[in-house]
Amino acid sequence: MKISTLPRYLLTLCLIIFAKHVFSQTIATCGKTEGFALYHYQGLIKKSDSGFKKDEIPSGLVTLQKKANGNFDILLVDSRKKIISLAQDGGEIVLLRKGSRDATFMHYHVGMVIELYTFWLDNDDKPHYDIVQSKGGNGMPVHKSAVLSGQCDSIDFRLLE
Repeated sequence: MKISTLPRYLLTLCLIIFAKHVFSQTIATCGKTEGFALYHYQGLIKKSDSGFKKDEIPSGLVTLQKKANGNFDILLVDSRKKIISLAQDGGEIVLLRKGSRDATFMHYHVGMVIELYTFWLDNDDKPHYDIVQSKGGNGMPVHKSAVLSGQCDSIDFRLLE
């Protein structure tokens, strides 16, 4: 089958998808997070499983990207070992503040999730990130509030300018 015989819309769609991935810039790549969460006695959580618990994201790969259109995305590996794009999953990612050594992004799904991702360099120039989560609402089977922290491989704050 010749390329010229492919429907134009299919070729255009493939080019758009390819361009989105090719022209994204990685701002930060981070790993495993650990912290604490308050699991609410609500939804799927049994009373015996509610309360403060040690929490983690063991798969721990989080990548902050700046897309070709200037918008941001956060990619993560979930518990099923699948890559999830928070933007493609319907979330909004907004840069709330930035400094020369830190930046905070808000990720939200209206009525379900609010998360703050802070990427920062310590005084020894080691990269870190923190996540503050609030998950709930009718669309979330597990309701929780959490604070998690982890280390990053790299952060390039120049890409935020």
